[in-house]
Amino acid sequence: MFIKFFKSSFFSQYLVIAIIGFSLWLSAFFNPPAMPEPENPVPLYSLLFFLLQDTPRLAAFIGFIIVLAETYWLTRILTLHELVLKNSSLSALLFLVLMSFLPGQLTLNPINISLGFMVLILYHLLISYNKPEHLDRIFAAGFFTSIASLFYLPFLLWFFFVIVSFLVFRAGNWRAWMAAVIGLITPFIYLIVWYYWFDELYIRGLEYFAFFSHILVFPNPFHTDFWILSGCTLVLAIWGIFSFSSGPEKTVEIRAKTNILIWTLLFTAISFIYTRSMAIYHPALAMPAIAMAITGTLTNLKKTQVAEIILLVYFFAVLINNLIIHNLVY
Repeated sequence: MFIKFFKSSFFSQYLVIAIIGFSLWLSAFFNPPAMPEPENPVPLYSLLFFLLQDTPRLAAFIGFIIVLAETYWLTRILTLHELVLKNSSLSALLFLVLMSFLPGQLTLNPINISLGFMVLILYHLLISYNKPEHLDRIFAAGFFTSIASLFYLPFLLWFFFVIVSFLVFRAGNWRAWMAAVIGLITPFIYLIVWYYWFDELYIRGLEYFAFFSHILVFPNPFHTDFWILSGCTLVLAIWGIFSFSSGPEKTVEIRAKTNILIWTLLFTAISFIYTRSMAIYHPALAMPAIAMAITGTLTNLKKTQVAEIILLVYFFAVLINNLIIHNLVY
């Protein structure tokens, strides 16, 4: 029943989605988790952490607003490019639940900020499909990759995702490559000047080198609820991706754009080697693709009773863990 309800996209559906999201984040508003400490060099996130570390409830509220905005914007992009059923809000529901499945994630953190920039990058790349003269879109993709890395440094590796999009779209002449590179380096030009002006260039350069010279160095932040809910999420993801890939035949354009979303899964895995203490937050970068795949699967099912039971159990497991179990155990 609820899958059928969210196959439309009226105001009432989005209002219900916001209420569901609020219920999942409710524990964070009363007992907010601490913002994760910045791992240098991330100047923009360090600034946010300095401003908000003593007001965790405000940080949690801002984090919720950011995730909610990403939810609606991602859904708009997926429906605009026909990657999910038009006029459907189901992808918004799934994405919001997936982004809220652990209490420790329910605050402002580098990954949910970077995810907003990833949605921006997807927006510009998808629009640039078959439009080689849209150099402004390609410049923007490189530029926002660079800005996101100032909040979460491993996101710098996602510049190669922009390059891969050229290959998937069978586009990208030398002008497009140059536009992407110029977009990437532009924020760093200003950052280098800033560091040079305050005589910090050498020290910050060493921090960048040290960061990328060590991989898979992070404490084990994973509790039992993480492993249980992550396992359930992985099962949903595998089910969605395999069902989605074997679904109805798509046009060349839609297949290419779908492949771009699927590539985000690989880049989430690749960039994980540099996550360090952010490992618990990092999988959120894969949630747009997972939400798209599960949405496509559910909207193509003729009999949805089993799927509805599975999703309801998953939702209530997340809700109970966020509101009760995590607080009792930890």
